[in-house]
Amino acid sequence: MMQKNAVSRRIAAARVKSVAALILTLSIMFSGMIPDALAGREERIWRHRDQYVRLEPQDRGAQTVPANDHPANLTPEQIRDMLGTLEVRDPKRDKIEKLFTTSELNILQDAVSKGLASATPRQDVTFAIVGIHRGMFAFNHDRSVTTGRIFFSKGKLNLIIGRLHEEYNEDEDRRMHPFLPGSRKYEAPRSWEPTKPWEFVSQGGVAVKQQGDIERYDWVMLDPDPELWKAIRAEKKAAKETAKAAFQEASQVRQESAEVSAEQQRLRDEMESLKRELQAIKQAPAAAPAVTQPPRSETTDSIKLRLRRLKDLRDEELITEDEYRAKRQEILDNL
Repeated sequence: MMQKNAVSRRIAAARVKSVAALILTLSIMFSGMIPDALAGREERIWRHRDQYVRLEPQDRGAQTVPANDHPANLTPEQIRDMLGTLEVRDPKRDKIEKLFTTSELNILQDAVSKGLASATPRQDVTFAIVGIHRGMFAFNHDRSVTTGRIFFSKGKLNLIIGRLHEEYNEDEDRRMHPFLPGSRKYEAPRSWEPTKPWEFVSQGGVAVKQQGDIERYDWVMLDPDPELWKAIRAEKKAAKETAKAAFQEASQVRQESAEVSAEQQRLRDEMESLKRELQAIKQAPAAAPAVTQPPRSETTDSIKLRLRRLKDLRDEELITEDEYRAKRQEILDNL
């Protein structure tokens, strides 16, 4: 009996040693991963319903991703200057629209600045923001969502867009339809999809990411130099004012042209009216000239004077009696 108990104790001790060795081995294996896991945990910076700005682990995929240059200190003003100048174009319709609205920038500038300042080298700032974008990619809706991934690396602010101005349906279950940010891993478009559904508008301080032989239309790198963005902002403002002045001048020219056209049409109408009147006069039968009767007083005085002269001519025997009577009767007939 005692021998049996001794055997049981030895077996139990061996099991304990085996478990302890396994725990030690696992601890050694995962000890190097714990800092990264802690550094890459998801942290919320801002959230409103489905919208968010947060810190989350780098999307490493199958490739080794270099660590970011985090934490990075970029002021909210710098973030706004860089993100606020970005524009996107629909190649099919050649229509340009700003990437972010003013209300979206008001949220992103503070949240992204805070996120970059507190991120570890193995964390990215990701976001999903909803704004009003009309007419480019949002055909039947106003509220649209844009998602992306932001990180600072090799002296550049990197932005990878996931969704761009896509229709936002607040009734969708985000567990089934999550707002995924952009990814470092390139996914080739499917056969029915365009190779470049949209593109960033080229401008100073912005470079498209070249990933091997592939030019990433959804990934740009921005130079953080404040003076550069100050100059770009001034250039855009001047261009906007020039365009506004040109539009006003064109509007004035169009208005003046419309007024000239209206005056020309009025003159043409008057000429046509005169032509019609002239044609009517030519086609109308000739009318007998109207006899204008002199005033009654002038007619009576004139007849009296003529009768006296006629009588004087007869008395002086310058005309015969028959001539006198005939002429007298003619004068009286005109009364």
